[in-house]
Amino acid sequence: MNASAGVLVPRPWRLGDPPPSPPPTAAPPLLLLIDRRALGPSSPRADPLATLTAEERQRHAAFRRSADQERFLLGRAGLRQVLGHWLGRHPGTVPLEIGVHGKPQCPEGPAFNLSHSGDLILLAFHPVGAVGVDVERLRSDLDWRSIARRVFPPARVAALEELAAGERAAAFLQDWCRLEARLKARGEGLAGLERPLRHEAVARGGAAAGLPPGGRESGREILWDVRVPPGYAAALVLATPLMDPPAVAAGGDHPSPPE
Repeated sequence: MNASAGVLVPRPWRLGDPPPSPPPTAAPPLLLLIDRRALGPSSPRADPLATLTAEERQRHAAFRRSADQERFLLGRAGLRQVLGHWLGRHPGTVPLEIGVHGKPQCPEGPAFNLSHSGDLILLAFHPVGAVGVDVERLRSDLDWRSIARRVFPPARVAALEELAAGERAAAFLQDWCRLEARLKARGEGLAGLERPLRHEAVARGGAAAGLPPGGRESGREILWDVRVPPGYAAALVLATPLMDPPAVAAGGDHPSPPE
């Protein structure tokens, strides 16, 4: 993974591969990309279900679609494999706690966040600062205008409308990922969209996420866009160590744009 021109390039990774080392405190977050399309017969698949807790296996079984099952399994098993390697524990014994907004956190390990959509799963880690990551697949049926009018200030909606017709949905989705990553890093989740003051902060920031893109710091947060395959958008936000830690980390495994 590298950060070039303010864009983070995630490190491709598969379950069973040796996890990379934790990132230094002063470095950008470690960002791992699991692509379901890269899982072939040679991919290590030594029963990832065995790394899940009984409650997690129940959640896995409750998904009706096999794609949803696989996304959850790859994300949660991958998370446990990385944390277990760093903590010197069996992945299934890594303690994870659930905050009131639904996001797991590890009391013994680094801050982390995960998101998945379509064929992609992103896992973000940082030893000190809270992280928020979001990835979204661009859907042909995405009603981006109605969503944008509910969550973005009028000036940003107008700016999206001024783009070429073929660029508007993708630009909205990138804006959404920036906003969602920020809310997750702040520990607010989608509940943060209900606060009028949040809309004001977004408007003052000039971008839909309220942060300048390009790995630049705004206040106590740093935003990067993430380089992902065509048809997807992603962003990551790091709350710097100077920021007061959130009471609860945000989001859930994969919040999506509200319909």
